[in-house]
Amino acid sequence: MDRRRMRAFLNALLAASLVLGIWGMAGCGDAQGRTELEQLDEAAGAEEKPEGIAKTEDGEEKPEGTANVEDGGEKPEGTANVEDGGEKPEGTANAEDGEGKPEDTVNAEEEENDLVQGEGAEAGGSVSPLAGKTVSICGDSISTFTGYIPDYYSKFYPEMGDITRVEDTWWMQMLERTGMELCRNASYSGSTVSGQSQDNGDGRYACGNCRVLDLAGDEGEDPDVILILMGANDLLTDIPLGAYDGVSPVEEGYIKTFSEAYALMLDKMMKRYPQTEIYCCTMVEVGRWNEAGEGYSYTNAHSAAAKDYNAWIKAVAEAKGIPVIDVYECGITAENIQQYTSDGTHPNPAGAKLIADKVCAGLGVE
Repeated sequence: MDRRRMRAFLNALLAASLVLGIWGMAGCGDAQGRTELEQLDEAAGAEEKPEGIAKTEDGEEKPEGTANVEDGGEKPEGTANVEDGGEKPEGTANAEDGEGKPEDTVNAEEEENDLVQGEGAEAGGSVSPLAGKTVSICGDSISTFTGYIPDYYSKFYPEMGDITRVEDTWWMQMLERTGMELCRNASYSGSTVSGQSQDNGDGRYACGNCRVLDLAGDEGEDPDVILILMGANDLLTDIPLGAYDGVSPVEEGYIKTFSEAYALMLDKMMKRYPQTEIYCCTMVEVGRWNEAGEGYSYTNAHSAAAKDYNAWIKAVAEAKGIPVIDVYECGITAENIQQYTSDGTHPNPAGAKLIADKVCAGLGVE
């Protein structure tokens, strides 16, 4: 073999040796990287995952060999830790400044803004914990609106009173602010808590079978929440307060006293809707005003006012272990009754907002 051929043979042999050496180093690097990731997962108590797949805290899959940024896992060479402010690959921006992200990458801040602007967002900028839950209303004329209550129920708004838009009712304001969905509005104008408990077709009495069953959805589904705002008509029609003892079962029939009727109503609701959260709301102040525009609390034939019926609402609810939202303290008083109601009983839009404010606060949504 001449000198030229010998030199070409040696050059080819050297090139082959270099290629084999690089290939061997790359293979060792992959094996070592996988071993370190497995050790990190075991040290952090990570859940068992499919081979080669790491998970973020929210459960999204990452490409094989990609470490979790938060747990400090091994990152590809040249990739800096976002938290330590190290150098990042060219064109990659800091996550905090939101710039320079690869195309089709979703900005976490934009996702959060979408949630805030979506249904159930509070004024404060966070999503309501009640968003998506269903709620049923058990009420009287104060909670009615044509088209939103059963057709055979007596109505008040918008045909009477000062609320002409459903958006101005207290319960619709509550729905919009909490993100809850209406299951059923079982509110009957002129209805009382007391009355015929074995009523199976009218719905006039809140302690009656019909009203309790009407709180279910169109398909018979149970609501997640029931809000009760009743008692004004018991006051206005001179129903005696009674003296419920807090423990005795109330016998079915025509219930003539407010406290016994309220207890029976709650017993029936808890039995029919065992998984539903029930809230009892005290009634709003009921008042009147004289020719000079001076307001005062209304009292009935038993010298009882709204606060007296509210005292029994609180006592019975406590005996049954049901939370109370004290709507009586919403800001409508005997002194300003003319400002917030049309007749001393039925709130106008401004009065309905005060009620909605108090109910939302009672539900934990400001």
